[in-house]
Amino acid sequence: MKNIKGFIFMALPVLAFIYACKKAEAPKETGQAVVAATVETEPVTGTPQAKKAPPKETKNAYEKKDTYFKLPDCAGGGIDLADYGGNPVMLMFFAETCPYCRKAAPFIKKMDESYKARGLNVIGVSLNDEASSAAGFVKDFGLAFPVAYKGRRVARQYRTHGVPYLYLLTKDHTIYNVWAGYDESFDEEIKDGINEVIK
Repeated sequence: MKNIKGFIFMALPVLAFIYACKKAEAPKETGQAVVAATVETEPVTGTPQAKKAPPKETKNAYEKKDTYFKLPDCAGGGIDLADYGGNPVMLMFFAETCPYCRKAAPFIKKMDESYKARGLNVIGVSLNDEASSAAGFVKDFGLAFPVAYKGRRVARQYRTHGVPYLYLLTKDHTIYNVWAGYDESFDEEIKDGINEVIK
């Protein structure tokens, strides 16, 4: 009896370790570790350590209908992704008070200014329900690209799990690449991606 109890006592930590390893490996089976999660009620802000999802696999995770959205514009009117048909689009999901969203904004503004003439369209999507909050973000950074609000449902649709999240869509609006969080180390890769999708 003592031997059985001893065996069970020794086996439990091993079984717990194996279970934890299997659970940790689960996202790798789909190849979609980053895009599988959803936005919670309160978005989690990005960190410098946030990693991007693999570019080739994210493309296969969505169909065109999965990327479509229509949202109100903080300047009035609306933003309909269908209006940008035939053109690549960069989306920035953000929250106005998120420090990494504010860190990303000048770079996204620069991408808009540098590549707009070559066909890139940039759209900001605020998770906030108030137009005034999104409009304040636009004013703070002098953004010229359209910025939507009430974007929480669309963020879930895109399977984000925090902010900022940057998506680069091809001309047919399938996902070319996605970056979770923002760090200056992403800049060159984002530029390379833009140069690919505008060809």
